[in-house]
Amino acid sequence: MNLRGGVIIIGSLLWDDDEKTRRKKWRENYLCYKNRFKVYVPIRYGRCSRTRKNTYTMVFSNKCYLRRRYGLGTGWVLPIKVEINSFDKLKKEAKKMGETEGFKNDGFSSNWGSVALLLNPNKKINNSIITKWGNLMSNKISNYLLSTKKLKSEKLPVDSKGFLTIRWPKEVIPKNKIGKFDFLIATVTAPKLINGKYPTAYQIADTMKEAKYYDYFCKNRKHGITTFQDEKILRRIQKNKLKK
Repeated sequence: MNLRGGVIIIGSLLWDDDEKTRRKKWRENYLCYKNRFKVYVPIRYGRCSRTRKNTYTMVFSNKCYLRRRYGLGTGWVLPIKVEINSFDKLKKEAKKMGETEGFKNDGFSSNWGSVALLLNPNKKINNSIITKWGNLMSNKISNYLLSTKKLKSEKLPVDSKGFLTIRWPKEVIPKNKIGKFDFLIATVTAPKLINGKYPTAYQIADTMKEAKYYDYFCKNRKHGITTFQDEKILRRIQKNKLKK
């Protein structure tokens, strides 16, 4: 078993350098940051984060595949440094990512999110990987599923066994890098729904105005993490500033 793996990053894991969060050390010690590349992913702002002054942070959303109304955003894939030649090593890398996110349930999940695994559909993956991952995550993922059970209008981005349900991503600039990976790890977070729906771009922008906190949104854009909502959010931010 020799698997090539990476992580999908769609938020502050890419750019947060605060020593307290340990994210910079995680990137430097375990990932090939210089070899990162941009991919299309189904993301939007939707999670209300207490550590970001109750503004909205990123979530995966399968609704983004409906291009007429929504659309894909851009995130990053960073290769994992070590060679994955056993399930235990894969588990170890996933746990490192979960602990960096702040997951308290053995480092794999919390009530607001979970580590999840995406397998390359074009690669033949040992069935033992699938079975062992499912056994590992089947009890850990339940809190996340419970917190998003009201999201009935789309397929949840993670299933009950901890597998991502999004499509295998495509590169923004095709160089046949993504096809070389056997698996990707990501963190999936639970959205805060408003009357059963995601927050609108205006609500997202107005929340930033009320909190006087634009850091997360601006740094995402600075580092190439974008969503279909960005232009509307930017226009609303500009309008809010003109009203001052």
